[in-house]
Amino acid sequence: MKNNLIKKIVIVGGGSSGWLSAAYLSNNFPHFKITIIDKEISTPVGVGEATLLNFKTFLKACGFNLNEWFNELDSTEKLGILFPNLVKKKQNIYHPFVTNITSAKNYKKTLTQKLQNNSNVAYHVDCGKLIGYIKNKLKEKIVFKKLSLKEVIYKDNLIEKLILKNNEEITGDLYIDCTGFKSILKKNFKKVNLKDRLICDTAVAGSINYLNEKIEKTSFVKCDAVDEGWVWSIPVKKRIGSGFIFNREITKIEDAKLFFINFWNKRIKKENIKTIDWTPFYQEEIWNKNVVSIGLSAGFLEPLESTGLALTMEGIFQLSKRIYKNFYNENDIEIYNSVMKLFFENSIDFVNMHYLVSKRKGIFWEKGRKLKKSNKFLIYKNCIKEKNFNHFDEIEFNVKNNFSFNDNDFFTFNNWYCWLTQSIK
Repeated sequence: MKNNLIKKIVIVGGGSSGWLSAAYLSNNFPHFKITIIDKEISTPVGVGEATLLNFKTFLKACGFNLNEWFNELDSTEKLGILFPNLVKKKQNIYHPFVTNITSAKNYKKTLTQKLQNNSNVAYHVDCGKLIGYIKNKLKEKIVFKKLSLKEVIYKDNLIEKLILKNNEEITGDLYIDCTGFKSILKKNFKKVNLKDRLICDTAVAGSINYLNEKIEKTSFVKCDAVDEGWVWSIPVKKRIGSGFIFNREITKIEDAKLFFINFWNKRIKKENIKTIDWTPFYQEEIWNKNVVSIGLSAGFLEPLESTGLALTMEGIFQLSKRIYKNFYNENDIEIYNSVMKLFFENSIDFVNMHYLVSKRKGIFWEKGRKLKKSNKFLIYKNCIKEKNFNHFDEIEFNVKNNFSFNDNDFFTFNNWYCWLTQSIK
């Protein structure tokens, strides 16, 4: 089996995924020459991001100090997610970052209590400022080419070199594709289509200024269920990042913008709203030959449960585990793809569950209840309804039911227990 030596890594795309890749790899593999290529005018997607528990650990592994980046990124602490009206109107579901309690009643207490265990804290961050922060930190560590990509030259299905807008040629031993949904470094790639398991495919989004900061700057993300989808509210230091998530076959984009404006009582203008559309997917081969897709190019589900940045960082971390020996081979590619498939699949199952348990009326929610049910959902639901357990041993339960272990999943049994005990009556 051929081992492919790594000395040079080329990253294409300058959004969050590109700069997080550059940060992590440059700090952990200082002997690699790392080049990042970004077009002259960047077009970031995010308007504010909520993270999962791997965010602080990941940034520490990038060499970044919490006491510094917390203020630089306009961060606030995130202790969980509140879901008003999602199961039914006037019923709230709260999903906190606490994994050692098994009572829905106890979960709700963390709404107003700061957790003593700092490991159970995630963050709301301004992703635009995250990119700027990383750029400044890496300016002496990596090569940055602020030029558009003109052409990708292949040889034997491998990338041989990249041609930039000024005709400069860039070569590498491994290429990381952070170019978003188009994944332009791959000639052909197959998607796992998730339309039968996830319903949302469009968002209209923007920034909202605080009116009552004391009340609106919460320690949790809000995901308000509405008639034709749901609205996220992410409170960073100086504003709220918000978006209305829906299905464009059910709701027209112009109607969605009008609804979003009215939802916020005209605190946002139509010209300040951006539209983001996608089809839920992940790539069948996230790592193919000498190209690894990270971020939106690897796949995207939907904003519910904040898996976007988490999957990006996991993709980078899992890559580092495969190249730590300064080379990679076909076994490394196969292992990487298998592990990342588990992360995507387990995240899909958990997000999918939110729609299955809703009792709301209307076309959107009725279509959500008809989504394909996962085996994991059916087993967990039955166990909880039948009350045939006191408290599961997570590993024993997963082995028995052929599920992945927690090191391939963001959501443990306690996450499922928290959600299902509050939503199944």
